[in-house]
Amino acid sequence: MSKKKMIPAVLLIGTFVILFVAALFLPDKIPFHFDVNGEAGWYASKYFVLLFTPVPYLIYHQFTHKRK
Repeated sequence: MSKKKMIPAVLLIGTFVILFVAALFLPDKIPFHFDVNGEAGWYASKYFVLLFTPVPYLIYHQFTHKRK
């Protein structure tokens, strides 16, 4: 694997490891959406963050890499 291809993979794995460790200290429910009054309107599980961590990377990968 070339160095150019390895950097995004290392960043993704590093981010996932950091989020996993941080998830151990987070409460079970995390507010994700706030209304204009500053009140939480939508809560999600702390594991929701871990589940959707790769999504921005996958979107980036789709737009930057050409199909063969």
